[in-house]
Amino acid sequence: MAIIEHSEYYENPISAVNHAHTSCELMYVIEGELEITVNDIIHRIMPNTLVLIKSRQHHKVKFVSDGNYRRYIAMINPWELRKQLVRPDLFAMLTDISEEGTVIVRNAVLTAQFERMTDIFENGGNIYSELSSALEIISVIYEQIKPQKKSDNESTGKQLVKNVREYIEKFYADNIKISDIAKENFISEGYLTHTFKAETGMSPREYLSHIRCTRAYELIKHTGMKFSAISAVTGFCCVNDMSRKIREYYGLTPTEIRVGK
Repeated sequence: MAIIEHSEYYENPISAVNHAHTSCELMYVIEGELEITVNDIIHRIMPNTLVLIKSRQHHKVKFVSDGNYRRYIAMINPWELRKQLVRPDLFAMLTDISEEGTVIVRNAVLTAQFERMTDIFENGGNIYSELSSALEIISVIYEQIKPQKKSDNESTGKQLVKNVREYIEKFYADNIKISDIAKENFISEGYLTHTFKAETGMSPREYLSHIRCTRAYELIKHTGMKFSAISAVTGFCCVNDMSRKIREYYGLTPTEIRVGK
């Protein structure tokens, strides 16, 4: 599957039909004005505005200005993005509709970035060029909404999670125990799990499994290493353990991933 599922330049007006997408939609308006309705709230979109409409968020788009109209639209698969990039915060931003389903960044200059994304979509690119192109735009949105420092307690919790993530990402191939990480930080395993999940959306064990699965996927897909060697260097206890976790995570066996099913 691809990260960029669609990217195209448009000059045609939009019919106001309520709809939703499984993938998230990135819209960049160059010229003309729109109204985007989400949850009965109407957003007026002016030129040089970037809009993120989250996955599964129902919305309606209406062209309201006279004269010329130009825009880019790109569809990003957040689940494929999550496979390739260890950033639960970005995944949550693209998929969580429990809060505002639309993020608007005004006074953005992103024509070159959308041109690059469209070129990759139309002419082909590898997973890394897709990832880089998508992140150029998604990072602009994230900078707009990322949480600001609110208190010393919150700052301490974020630092703890940062330290644990860095530790897991460095030593995932070893026999890591979450209880040992908690002891190293002089906290209980329960407190560590609660704080980590509140910040990232997953438990430390789930995050460790996520790291191992994504690293193993890359080696299976892009190298000729034996599965036994891959399971050893990514921290799984054996090939069967790796195969089971990979299938749970991707819905494919290592063999199916390698042959490109």
